[in-house]
Amino acid sequence: MALGNVHYDDKLASVYDQMYPIELDTPLAVDFIAGLAPAGGRVLELGVGNGRIALPLAGRGFQVYGIDGSQAMLAILRERDEKGQVTTIEGDFTETGTGLTFDVVTLVLNTFFVAATKEQQVACLRLVREQLVPDGKFVLEAFDPAPYHAMEKQELSIRHLDEGAVMLDTLTVDRAHQLMYGTHTIIDGGKPETKHHVLRYAFPFEIDLLAELAGLRLVDRWEDWERNPYTARSPRHVSVYERADAGA
Repeated sequence: MALGNVHYDDKLASVYDQMYPIELDTPLAVDFIAGLAPAGGRVLELGVGNGRIALPLAGRGFQVYGIDGSQAMLAILRERDEKGQVTTIEGDFTETGTGLTFDVVTLVLNTFFVAATKEQQVACLRLVREQLVPDGKFVLEAFDPAPYHAMEKQELSIRHLDEGAVMLDTLTVDRAHQLMYGTHTIIDGGKPETKHHVLRYAFPFEIDLLAELAGLRLVDRWEDWERNPYTARSPRHVSVYERADAGA
């Protein structure tokens, strides 16, 4: 689940599920996405990672494809995918397409922001549009960046991974360019290694504008996978887009 600036190598891939302990969110996300696709339909996940969403969708009978830039994450997915149900492509989802069209394309868990320039984000959305069937839907989940945009100094946090390991995270925000600079350092008794990443965050209505430039339009926006209303206090959004020419 990474472009060139976010390195999910073997070390980070091995603790990814501990980094983002969102087991309760997964079935809700899968239900939401499945509800937008016809039975047996074709689904593409950008930043497919280790298969958290893709594998349950494949288990429901959908034809699932996934693009990801991390060999380590894709290796875990393939190990879990004992029946070979998910077709994976290693690549940058702002540049790499499948040559196919899909009923649903998904980009979840803030992965859109890994595209660290406005141009990359528009390129991603244009590829999404190209890979949607005429009445297909694109589902994007991302955090609302308002709290981070207000940050004035570097923040340090600690994540507990397991009984013998913790992760030290730092985060710095460049508000002028809407960039978040972060590091992950795992302390587990071995030699500590620090990985760096850059995210370009975008506000929901800015994403809508980028989507319009790419030939997409907003259909629905919710606070979460349970379809609670999106408000000014919502910490994240689940947004559904369609091709601008849908229904034409």
